[in-house]
Amino acid sequence: MDSISINNLTFGYDKKVIFHNLSLTFRQGDFCSILGPNGSGKTTLLKCIVGLLQPSDGVVKLHGKSLSDYKKTELAREIAYVPQYQDIVFDISVFDYVMLGRNPYQTPWEMQRPEDKEVVEAMLQKCNVWHYRDTLLQSLSGGERQRVMIARAMAQQTGIMLLDEPLSNIDVTHKFEIMDILQELNESSNTTVLIILHDLPIAKAYSKQVLLLKSGNVLQFGDGNAVLTEENIRNCFDLSGVYDISEAGFITKKR
Repeated sequence: MDSISINNLTFGYDKKVIFHNLSLTFRQGDFCSILGPNGSGKTTLLKCIVGLLQPSDGVVKLHGKSLSDYKKTELAREIAYVPQYQDIVFDISVFDYVMLGRNPYQTPWEMQRPEDKEVVEAMLQKCNVWHYRDTLLQSLSGGERQRVMIARAMAQQTGIMLLDEPLSNIDVTHKFEIMDILQELNESSNTTVLIILHDLPIAKAYSKQVLLLKSGNVLQFGDGNAVLTEENIRNCFDLSGVYDISEAGFITKKR
């Protein structure tokens, strides 16, 4: 079953076209890493899928239904989005911030229900930030805040999760911790995960599929091992022969 279908998507900023007639399909339960150089359209693609940007042409569908046919609350029950950066305009405790992920399931002015508190506690535990539950969000480090943002997205309990560089500002140990959490979510709940990464070895180790974008075009899309070949990596990132690329995706400069 198709989870996300993108048909003839065209989008640009001012006079700069990012995508022209882009078409892609992600199936339910896909775990896809999106890779490409800066400016290739990775973040723009996620924002179009979640409805934050409106294409000038084409359509994005979730489960066969156009985004425009979803009410905001309905859409929030279908898809969760973790942006690369998020401004916190007012301070809030970690627990209350993650509780915001339960809003799509609550009526206006409804008090926190016992089931909402259970979900929030479970997601804080999964993301290893339960001990920060009473801490103000703005006092956390970038990496800690990132894990809290992921916990909030998981608290939405959607069938689709989009993440824009969630491993930035996170140390090595927590990078694998977060990827393990997302992998477990994908496998246990059949959640569709689209994640923008810059770490090729991590993408190769965790992804079922890989999408290589370059200048708004699909360079390669498919099975991760088949896509992340030396030739495709060199082509996507314009790497010259002075760099060695290992089978695991590590890039080193020749001595």
